[in-house]
Amino acid sequence: MANFNKIVLSVHRISGTVIAVFFLMWFFTGLILLYHDFPRLDRGKALELASALPKTNPLPDSLPSGLKALSIGSFQDQTLVEWSTRDDSGIVTSDGEPVKEVTFKTAETEALKWVDAPIAHVDTLHERDQWIMYSRYLDELPIYKFYFDDPAGSQVYVASRSGEVLMYTDRKSRTWAWMGAIPHKLYFPAIRSDVDRWKVWLLVGSSLCLIASLSGLYAGLYVWIKKRRKTGLWVNPFHRKMDRWHFALGLIFAIPLIAWSISGMFAMRKVPQWLVPVEGRETVSFTKLWGRGMLPIEEYRLSYDSIISAYPSARNIVYGKTGDIPVCRVVMPDSTVELDASFASPTKIHISLQAAEKAVGKLFGDSLAISSELMTAYDNNYFSISGRAPLPVYKISVKNKDNALLYINPDDGQISYFNNNRKARSILFGGIHYLNLPVFTGHPIIWKACMWIVCLLGIVFCYTSVWLGVKYIGRLTKSITVIINN
Repeated sequence: MANFNKIVLSVHRISGTVIAVFFLMWFFTGLILLYHDFPRLDRGKALELASALPKTNPLPDSLPSGLKALSIGSFQDQTLVEWSTRDDSGIVTSDGEPVKEVTFKTAETEALKWVDAPIAHVDTLHERDQWIMYSRYLDELPIYKFYFDDPAGSQVYVASRSGEVLMYTDRKSRTWAWMGAIPHKLYFPAIRSDVDRWKVWLLVGSSLCLIASLSGLYAGLYVWIKKRRKTGLWVNPFHRKMDRWHFALGLIFAIPLIAWSISGMFAMRKVPQWLVPVEGRETVSFTKLWGRGMLPIEEYRLSYDSIISAYPSARNIVYGKTGDIPVCRVVMPDSTVELDASFASPTKIHISLQAAEKAVGKLFGDSLAISSELMTAYDNNYFSISGRAPLPVYKISVKNKDNALLYINPDDGQISYFNNNRKARSILFGGIHYLNLPVFTGHPIIWKACMWIVCLLGIVFCYTSVWLGVKYIGRLTKSITVIINN
């Protein structure tokens, strides 16, 4: 037993010396992430810069039969109608003119819409870089990267094939990302560009943190109990100030560190099946519940002119369906509305509880019993600290082995799905890692204050760990030097 205790103490000293630096970094960068995340393209601004749709109907007199997709948008001063069937697809212009080719000049024009400054130089990227590392950008390569000569240090990425602006960054957003999101989430291209590799790194890092935390808790309790047996008192067993602070904070912070280490393992992973099995559906998407594609075009009674009259700032109109309801999705710079196209005048869709129950029953099997209600307040599964999650929603419970639970927005059919496994993951990751807990619902200031307290305490504790780790390395180096010299 004595040898085991020595091994644990050694493991903690070694692993803690290394991991404490990473814990210190994670707590500091976590504070940054409260205010600044990894740069994302401002879709609202992108839509603002796009041309509004024309007042006259751009749809051709005849469309192919058997349409599976239909949308209206604009690009390069042309109104474009994009369609597809099971066997074919195409893009036509409202005036019958040929669709303009996407050239470098197209990309340059789109980039200049974002920045009122001269272009300093342009790179043609044949592989992803720091700000476009996600796999969805692979199909867009090569990508033009425009550097602008402006005080903000603006950079704009434009796809060479489509002419679409993919990303905008400036010096400020890049700096905050390097201080927060990149080190915290290991968002380095060599790691993040390969999702499987990134998951392995997260798992390895979390595992090392868990080892350091568990060994530290055991070591602390062992030394404390040993002191208790000698003195008969529950007192801090250390004399040096930094040791005493490390011990005291460790007793308080060991469990949170263990919890965070475990939650980090589930950042991009499901809860293992052997822990919380799933016998039915792991996920339920919008298309799984409501179907994909569109209904026959004759069921869309809502005219283009009526849409534009009601929503003159429309940038895009997408024809689709929500179950048996023909839908026109109208995309604007500041919002998106779902219109029930079975009406001749613009009417926002409303899904009945009966329709939602029917769709759920069809998906899971009519033999399973379900219960439903219109929920007007958040519960322990469906909630939002910021209060932005829509209410009311339909809450539909499926009586299966997974205890499937669906929250369906009657205004657009969007779904939040939970089963036993997903409920466990929401606690193990969101609840523990981000304190995304029902108790903070509607209280973002209190939540942020708690995050500050936790992170600051973590920074202080990790500082003591780094200090002691440096001292330990110094003693170890000195001992090795003595051995070598002798």
